[in-house]
Amino acid sequence: MDWIGWIKGPVGAAVQWFEAHSGTASWLEAVGSITAIVFVYLFALFQGRRTRSHETTDRIRRAQGLALILIPVLTAFRPKIETAIIQESKPAPPDEIVHLLDQLYVLGVAGGLILQMVAVLQANQRAELPPNETENAPASYKLIARQRLGYGA
Repeated sequence: MDWIGWIKGPVGAAVQWFEAHSGTASWLEAVGSITAIVFVYLFALFQGRRTRSHETTDRIRRAQGLALILIPVLTAFRPKIETAIIQESKPAPPDEIVHLLDQLYVLGVAGGLILQMVAVLQANQRAELPPNETENAPASYKLIARQRLGYGA
């Protein structure tokens, strides 16, 4: 037990010095209290960061899982929308997307765009052409839609 003898020397000298000088105990107590407060603050700070890191990781994983579900659905829906534009029909949004509307927020901006697409499709289903619409206007809309989709004139 040589280490006990090695520690006893400096600790004993420190204790004697503190006993010889009045007021040092209160200063040591104050420094110890401040050190304890700093350590508790740092511990809470690191715990909070770790919690936020876990929450961010969970959100990213949920977004990736949701994207894996939605990519094939949206890819399969694109030709239906293109056909609906050309034929002036009113497609309904895919059921897979409608059932997941409350989870789209995890996708950020992409989720907002999908929500906007669903809202436009639902509004389009409820909309009716105005009664005074001329016959040439829908044909010109078709022509513009075909040009934008790359089908030519």
